[in-house]
Amino acid sequence: MKKIYFLFALVLLFSTTQIQAQSVLLVNDNSAGASRVEALKTALDDLGQTYSYFDAVANSASPTASYMEPFDLVIWYTGNDKSGLYLWNGNDEDNSDLITYLDQGGMLWLNGLDFLRDVYGAAPDTLHAGDFVYDYLGIESYDAQSKLDDGVVYTGVPFFEVEPGNGIFTLDSLVWSYSTMWYADAVTPTATATSLYKHGPADYDLGGKTGALINTKGDAKIMSFATEFARFDAQWRLDTLMAQGLAYFAQFASASIPVTDITVSSANGLAITEKGGSLTFTAEILPADATNKNVVWKLTNNNAHASIDQNGVLTAAGLSFGNGTVTVVAEAADGSGVTGTAEVTISNQGSPDDYEILLVNDNKYSAKRYLELDTALINGNYNHIVYNTINTGTFPDVDYLNNFDVVIWYTGNDGDALYLWDATDSTDFKFNAPLIQYLDNGGIVWLQGLDYFYDAFDQAPYPAGSDNIQPGKFIYDYMGIKKYVAQSKKDDGGDGVPQLDLTPGHEICELDPMLWQYPTMWFVDALAITDDAVGVYNMGPSNYVFADFFAAVYKEHNKSKLLTCTFESARLDSQDNLDTWFEEVLGYFETIVDVTEIDGLAKEIQISPNPAKDYFTLSYDLTKASNVSVSIFTLDGKQAFAQNLGMQAAGQHTFDILTENLTNGLYFCNFNVDGQQITQKVIVSK
Repeated sequence: MKKIYFLFALVLLFSTTQIQAQSVLLVNDNSAGASRVEALKTALDDLGQTYSYFDAVANSASPTASYMEPFDLVIWYTGNDKSGLYLWNGNDEDNSDLITYLDQGGMLWLNGLDFLRDVYGAAPDTLHAGDFVYDYLGIESYDAQSKLDDGVVYTGVPFFEVEPGNGIFTLDSLVWSYSTMWYADAVTPTATATSLYKHGPADYDLGGKTGALINTKGDAKIMSFATEFARFDAQWRLDTLMAQGLAYFAQFASASIPVTDITVSSANGLAITEKGGSLTFTAEILPADATNKNVVWKLTNNNAHASIDQNGVLTAAGLSFGNGTVTVVAEAADGSGVTGTAEVTISNQGSPDDYEILLVNDNKYSAKRYLELDTALINGNYNHIVYNTINTGTFPDVDYLNNFDVVIWYTGNDGDALYLWDATDSTDFKFNAPLIQYLDNGGIVWLQGLDYFYDAFDQAPYPAGSDNIQPGKFIYDYMGIKKYVAQSKKDDGGDGVPQLDLTPGHEICELDPMLWQYPTMWFVDALAITDDAVGVYNMGPSNYVFADFFAAVYKEHNKSKLLTCTFESARLDSQDNLDTWFEEVLGYFETIVDVTEIDGLAKEIQISPNPAKDYFTLSYDLTKASNVSVSIFTLDGKQAFAQNLGMQAAGQHTFDILTENLTNGLYFCNFNVDGQQITQKVIVSK
């Protein structure tokens, strides 16, 4: 009960000390912990502060100067991310849009770990006039990081204590959900900046060093906290801190005119009829003199499967399950909650016979590397779509995976908390449950990247000693791996592997040798494989210390088909060679898609017409008397039709299914012969 009264008093404090309402933009720039920004959203909601949200990670860009300009305050959150921050344009350079916003009198509240490390690599470093960090953030020197540069008394900073008389904050002290906070920066303010919080206690190695400060440059006001807001010990503490900070900024806010109405339209109508086609939408804002005319584009009721960018361009997926309707939404970016909508019909996006590929990006440390693979798929004219776990904060479910003939799961150079794994049983690491179910349904998975075994086992060898992984374990049965032997660079004397050599005796690909953009590739895993697995590439050349082991292995287990590649495909020596390799491997996969031998069935069942209007016919040839049943399922796994046809004699048969009880869309037809099942796609389009 005390907490409820405290929060009520906190909100009252915020509302009474705030001079006037302000417009706030919250920018998420943390790809290393996609859900952590929710703590800041909760604080703003608790305080009754309306805000707009911009996900720099999802947009692969920082907000533009024109987008930020209408906002009084930009809260920029980098969390625990230390690489490729859009605060620095993803390329360790000054953000000209942010500078333009601040030069126009904007206000910035920057918070997170490692935004200085991203640019400067490590402390200490001295800044100078002319540097953005010196001129705008008010930091004269980047002195140290907790945990890395302490350790005499404490490892990590136990708390931040308030700087007495700072004029903004009185909350003391800031403590974490951990006993100490690692990687919080200690800095020295410039003459124009004011310290707000310092490292504590006094006997801590960095005790008294500034951890938060505020600087003024012209009319701009820039507040920086070099710690992780999402890891305070309690939400009320973050709420209190943000209430006091927002009250400070509010006194400088300007009066604003909110949006009252939005009309969404497209000059080219409200239908996409071309495969992969697009429409450009505009939003008419009322009143005409609204302060912030920016809108956030999003989609709802997206049973057509399409995407929309922040320029209002709606693009159909171009895949067989992409037909249907979608609602385009333009939401006012001023926090007013006003929206405008338009419903779009999408058709002619593909047929069940199309060869369709899903590229899953599971690499948060170099968020754009997957684009090398995306380019290879584009160059090969493959029907494909990208699922980004970094944006969604989760992995695709099995209903979604089942739409695709091949799933390429890319972990890049990430080796930490991958969505690939279910890590609940450390004695038997498995893929996540939907991915295993997709494999068990006969799916094809192409896994590629560095360090996913490191993510599971920390280091090679695994198992330790001379023992091998035993049958019954996922990695043995599905992946065809009996030992995680070593990592290049780490276990080869520091050299890295110069190349991979094609293993003879398979038809999967021909590119040989495989070379890198670097003289050697670091952290490629060397594998010992099971007798029933197919080696695809050996470590090379022949005199390399781990030349007897494999960096690519193919295994079929029951219906599943899995190609495991333990290297960074985005760093092949050229795009041309990457394109060639993709064409070879995906060409091989295309020859084995839906090739399922069923005892009693002479060949695959035929479905016609497909797409179907009023009905479709199943045609099949039984080689012996068999018990046959048919069931139809929707994309979300709901059964729409089922019939047991009973025991049927050997020979050719047909069976008609009426579509009168089926709505338009993609369905899965499960054809069962004596307990053996084939699944094929059928589209209903009336």
